[in-house]
Amino acid sequence: MTKNIKSTMVAALMALMLAAHAEPASSDSNSAGQITELTKAQLATKVPHFYCFDYPWEPQPGKRYWIRVSNSKWIERYPDGLESTFKVLGHATIKDTEGTIVVKMSGDSERTGTSNDGGLQAFIPDKGSKLMHHWYRNSSRGDEDWNDLGEMRSVE
Repeated sequence: MTKNIKSTMVAALMALMLAAHAEPASSDSNSAGQITELTKAQLATKVPHFYCFDYPWEPQPGKRYWIRVSNSKWIERYPDGLESTFKVLGHATIKDTEGTIVVKMSGDSERTGTSNDGGLQAFIPDKGSKLMHHWYRNSSRGDEDWNDLGEMRSVE
């Protein structure tokens, strides 16, 4: 790993750790507010193990499959089998919905169009939430607000 990539990753992780200790946001905020560690009870009953959603844009329009492979790791699978790995940051409330925030840590950046520096974040609502949609933001390109990518289907 080059020194520049290491520096970028360290800076991104430090920013995420600082965000984890921020004051809770108001309930209508787009920010993450306070991020807390997932509990065993949440992992057993609230956090999905699998879902998919339809992604209409490039790269690779089609079904995106999300699989929780451990308590701290998710895989996003593209239509052609390409995979990206996401690390769990913790549990938070976004737009009045409780769920899990994950950050992209590995995957083919050229083919996915997103870096692996921790800037790409996804929000996965808890099972049974009123709005079961996959949300994302990319702080590497300046996103502050969460963006809705679509309805989560086949949530397990």
